[in-house]
Parts: sequence; C-alpha cells; structure tokens
Amino acid sequence: MKRNNAVHSNHFKKTALRIKTWFKQPARHQRRSESRKAKARACAPMPTEKLQPIVRCPTIRHNKKIRLGRGFTAEECAAAGVDYRYARTVGVAVDLRRKNNNAEAFNANVERLKEYLGKITLYKSFKEAKEAGAKQHIGVIMPIARNEPKVSTVSASEVASFN
Repeated sequence: MKRNNAVHSNHFKKTALRIKTWFKQPARHQRRSESRKAKARACAPMPTEKLQPIVRCPTIRHNKKIRLGRGFTAEECAAAGVDYRYARTVGVAVDLRRKNNNAEAFNANVERLKEYLGKITLYKSFKEAKEAGAKQHIGVIMPIARNEPKVSTVSASEVASFN
C-alpha cells in the first residue's frame, strides 16, 4: 500500500454461497427411514411394494438385460384371468400405457401374475388377518432370479499337456 490512496475494505464473503454443504444427509436418511416404517405400519399386513412385470431395458446397448417394469398391461391381466381394476386392489402394478412387444415377455408376465395370485391370501378385514397371524412382506415382491455366469476353468494338468 503506497501513497495517498483509500484503505480497502475488502468483501470476500461470497465463497460460502458457491459451496453446497451436505450436513443434512444424516437427518435426511433418518427421515426417509421413519417415513418408510410409517408407510409399512399404515398398510400392514399388505406388502409395502407392488408386483411389477419383467421388462427388457431399452436401446441396443442394454436390451440384453431384464429389469422390473412400471406395471402390467391390461392384456396381461386379462390373459391371467383378472381384471386390471381388481388387480390394482390386490397389490399388482398396472400401466395402461405399456405395449406388449413380443409373445415371450407377454407369456412370462402372465405366468408371473398367475403365480402371484396363487400365492396371496385375501382377508375380509384387518382383524381377520391379525387373528390368522398374517405377516407383512417388506421389499420387492418376487424379485428377478439373477444367475451368476458360469466360468469354465482349465485344470493344471490340461495346461501342462499343451506345453
């Protein structure tokens, strides 16, 4: 600082506005956990999730994989012998916008619906379910069985025979 100039009163206070903190993460975790438990208590003994169809992922890159979709089509529900409006009341997700693109996926989802409808037990009231000792299912209903890929190994004796 030289000569007859004003003394600066610098305002370096805007740095904090450019930084996003993450201090609310633990509280958010706790709030989500409590809301999940409250939802489970409210809908007991019904499952917390709905049955979802198996669909193929979109695009050429991912279409070799299968995952759970948003909901069954009305045609899949009809083929399984249940009206889609009734299916919604017994814990089946229905998506009226989805289209059936191939028979293989259609038949697989119809079988999935039939299996689910054969497994569920319907009670007339909450009291009746409680007396029967019904347990609530928490989590994904009928998850996709993912098989581990089999890797063939070569024994040491076979390797030695090549050398």
